[in-house]
Amino acid sequence: MIELSLSGVAVVTGAAKGIGQEIARTLAKAGARVALVDVDLASAREIALEIGGMAYACDVTDKAAVEATAREIQSDMGAVRYLINNAGIVSPPGDPFTENSEEDWDKTFAVNVKGGIFWAGALKSDLEAHEGRIVNITSIVGVIAAPFLPPYSVSKSAANGMTRVLARQFASKQVTVNAIAPGYVWSPLWEELGIDIAKASNGAFGENATDVFQGRVDSLVPMKRAQTPEDIAACTAFLCSDLAKNITGQIIGVDGGITI
Repeated sequence: MIELSLSGVAVVTGAAKGIGQEIARTLAKAGARVALVDVDLASAREIALEIGGMAYACDVTDKAAVEATAREIQSDMGAVRYLINNAGIVSPPGDPFTENSEEDWDKTFAVNVKGGIFWAGALKSDLEAHEGRIVNITSIVGVIAAPFLPPYSVSKSAANGMTRVLARQFASKQVTVNAIAPGYVWSPLWEELGIDIAKASNGAFGENATDVFQGRVDSLVPMKRAQTPEDIAACTAFLCSDLAKNITGQIIGVDGGITI
């Protein structure tokens, strides 16, 4: 069995819960020293205490705050080698797309796209100096359309595009940039989304978040099982490792075969 071994500082955004929390745990187990970044500082501190990391409060949509937090992490923990852009939000439903407000579009893009760009820029020198790794957590709906969530689906497609652009720009410095597109992963984010879908569809896809989620898994996932935060975290650790040093610019679906 191949054991993944990481060495250096990892920044994980949106690390207080769900997928981000599990990524932080997994990277720490592999040997990384983890900086957990989230707007929910109290929850991030709990996980940081558990894994021996450090927690930082930051709104990823605020470029100045991102740059200040990056400097704080560098001062506290040293140079950053791994950047995991996991922070994300789900937009309100919009079917047709004209039901989404300008604020829906702006807020969703600010978190899901600009946040990743801000963090990559703030850590650019460290990443280039240490043959770093960037992993963007996007979504299967950035690969296949989710017409009931236009801002979310389009923003995740843009995040996939951002991944390829950054991969090209960083390649000469031996920095890899990849995206993981999760399929159906039960998390606080999906619980919120499931409630929205149930309401917007008047119960056509299920009466509550759990029913909506399981219904999507049963009807859309060829392997007929949900994915887990552990699945996403394992793929993230692999992409951060030397085993993946020649993988860059890829959008990897951890989705049970949805895109087959």
